[in-house]
Amino acid sequence: MKDWFPLTSYEFYAYLTSGMVVLAAADRTFMASSLANQTDWKVVIVVFWAAIAYLIGQIVAIPSSAVFEHLIAKRVLRDPSAVILGLQEQRWRERCFGTMVGSREYEPFPADYRAGIVKKIAQMLNVSEPSVQADAAFQCAFSHARSIPDSAVRLDNFLNQYGLCRNVSFASLIATVFLTGLACRTGDGTDILLAVGAAVLAIGLFIRFIKFYAAYTREVFRAFNKAC
Repeated sequence: MKDWFPLTSYEFYAYLTSGMVVLAAADRTFMASSLANQTDWKVVIVVFWAAIAYLIGQIVAIPSSAVFEHLIAKRVLRDPSAVILGLQEQRWRERCFGTMVGSREYEPFPADYRAGIVKKIAQMLNVSEPSVQADAAFQCAFSHARSIPDSAVRLDNFLNQYGLCRNVSFASLIATVFLTGLACRTGDGTDILLAVGAAVLAIGLFIRFIKFYAAYTREVFRAFNKAC
């Protein structure tokens, strides 16, 4: 973001946008679209509702990170670090996601390349190579990766992208719940269409989140190998 803009890139992409999604769904469901139908948008009103959306986005980020990143992306699926370094075999679910998100980001490095990375990490952690754990490997590699300026820029870009996709996907899931409940009450075609649209957005952006999360992890280890 520009220096004059009050929010960082991550705050804008990951918090404000997701907060707006939830706010829009809540407006439709609980306030009969009073915000959407507002015609007299004074600056103070815009700033007020933008602040509300930002705060909602901050709250949404808590379950979004816990459920999507730490539970699904690292527990239900293999940790991207484990997949990329070949520390654990891919199961059918990882292969399925790899096909959907683009196999280049969500597949192991070539055997010789990843073996070199694991060897360096094992030496730094003072453990044997078979004992290297995915999270420890990532933490070890991260600071070295950030030391390369062009890699730091790419990591920030991937962080913005996966933060946006993760949080807006979760926000869209919340919106789906709101709008589905509304559609069940009203039976209105527009409400049904909005609920379906929110569900499609939630699924699509979750897939994109996995893609960018894997790309972020991949860049960390690629830059680490370059730096060390």
